[in-house]
Amino acid sequence: MFDDEDQLRADPNLHRLLDHYSQVSGDDRDAWQDRLAELPGVSAKELVKLHGELLAYDWLEQNTGVVTIRKPGVVASCYRITPAGRRALRLVAADAAKGRAA
Repeated sequence: MFDDEDQLRADPNLHRLLDHYSQVSGDDRDAWQDRLAELPGVSAKELVKLHGELLAYDWLEQNTGVVTIRKPGVVASCYRITPAGRRALRLVAADAAKGRAA
């Protein structure tokens, strides 16, 4: 059976990007994060695609409202990880742990 998390398991860059937003938000589930502009080993074009996938899977949500902080050269307060994104990371981590234990 295919589930959305299969894509997260199959694409390490997608996983790294989602994990980035999880790490920078910490326990603050309401905080908007700046858009990550660079991911080592990933082209700018691919990074755009990865952000689009995270949005399509509903693992990130985009702030299209008012951004109160302006930073030159930065898309500030643009994304935050969703509860579904956090759940996907937990499921993938649990599966990986089971695989290591087997």
